[in-house]
Amino acid sequence: MPDFEARNLTEGLNGFLGFRLIDWRDGIAQISVNIADKHRNRQGGIHGGVTASLIDAATGFCGVYEPDPEKRRGNVTVSLNVNFVGRAKGSTLTCKAKVIRAGRRLYFASGEVHDEHSNLIASAEAVYAYVDRDAQRRAVS
Repeated sequence: MPDFEARNLTEGLNGFLGFRLIDWRDGIAQISVNIADKHRNRQGGIHGGVTASLIDAATGFCGVYEPDPEKRRGNVTVSLNVNFVGRAKGSTLTCKAKVIRAGRRLYFASGEVHDEHSNLIASAEAVYAYVDRDAQRRAVS
């Protein structure tokens, strides 16, 4: 199996926030972000929405891994429960996510966000529904 080559995510909010997919394989995804001013709230901390979006991206990716892009399934978030447990002390956040269980129509995933000093920032559980990967794009057009 070839090594995964990390890449910047360029579409939509993931691209705007500067997310980088650093590991992606069957049932596993890892996404990181270097914190900039645009990621901060009015108190100067990392905005909770950035952390939640990072978790949503990683738990979303972990359930749809497929080496062949033509066979890859789409997904939509059904439920996302985030627990904010600590404050980041560094300048990079990384979410490691894994599939807990997958069925024909739904999958369940968990994720944890740490800074580069291994401080736990947030943990989460998520549920996703598999969908036609182009269905949302067709609906917007």
